[in-house]
Amino acid sequence: MAGDALISPQITVRLLRHLRVPPAAGRPPAESLTDRELEIARLVARGGTNADIAAELTISVGTVKTHVANIQRKIHAPNRVGIAAWAWGAGHMERG
Repeated sequence: MAGDALISPQITVRLLRHLRVPPAAGRPPAESLTDRELEIARLVARGGTNADIAAELTISVGTVKTHVANIQRKIHAPNRVGIAAWAWGAGHMERG
């Protein structure tokens, strides 16, 4: 419920930076993401939990959860790792 991941988000981010993301992971969503959803997708891809994202954007954790669910639906991602893979694969993240 708190948006905590079973695998450390920081580990996921490090892996995605160095692994090759399949082309399908970066394909455009069937339905466009809003600017806020894209911002949240980037924060998820950086390893932010729902609480981290809520604090950074000064919104409620519930609002973050709603956005994350909408992003998952739009890009057909099964979970937060899928969102992160999509964001990296679609070129929304800087490699470094």
